[in-house]
Formats: sequence, C-alpha cells, structure tokens
Amino acid sequence: MAVVVPHDTGSSRQRARRALVRLSLSEQQAERVRGTVADDLRLSAATRELLAECRRQLWEALATRAPDSTDVLELAVQERLLLDRQRQLTARVERSFATLLRPEQTRRLRALSPSALDAMLVRICG
Repeated sequence: MAVVVPHDTGSSRQRARRALVRLSLSEQQAERVRGTVADDLRLSAATRELLAECRRQLWEALATRAPDSTDVLELAVQERLLLDRQRQLTARVERSFATLLRPEQTRRLRALSPSALDAMLVRICG
C-alpha cells in the first residue's frame, strides 16, 4: 500500500532529495526506516485527510448565516484533537527514525524542516 502524499509537487520532491543527500543514508538504513515508520506514515496521512475534512466542515459551518455554536465548537475541538494527534505522530516518526541513524545523521535530521522530513520519509517508504 502506497503512502498518500498530500502535495506531491516538484518542490516536495526537491526537498526530499536534498534531505536524503544531507543525511547520506545507506541502503541498509533506508530499508530499516521503511520497516519502522511505514505504519506511522499511513496513520499520519489518514490523520491529515481527517483534518482537512474537519476544516472543510468547520468552514462550512461558519459560512452559514447563523452558525450553530454547538456544531462549531464540536468541529473546533475535533480539529484541535486531530492537530495534536498529527504532532504526536510526527514526533513518534522522528524518534523512531532517529534511533536508526548515526549521531551525525541524527543532528542533520533534527535540522530538517517538518515538510522536508515528511517528503523524505514518503520518498523512502513510498
């Protein structure tokens, strides 16, 4: 099953390539990363999709002439919970990934932007 990339653009592919070069992963490390983080990446992609749908519903609820405050509150809370879940998954993926790297690679990993990290992991696992 392939990982869904939310915005697979030329710039995300470039970020992924640059991040891979910066980390200089061996093929063995890449294989270990694939085995370790693939499930979390799928969960993260599903959470992103749920978050996008929640935001769409929230915008729709707010766009009405007289927004229902209960619906808006429920959707705002759901959005917050999904954002927290996304952050937790991202942190878990980064921790799992970092355990597979040499110390100098871990320092480079920590310097990557979240979008570069996501793009690189999708490229490795996808």
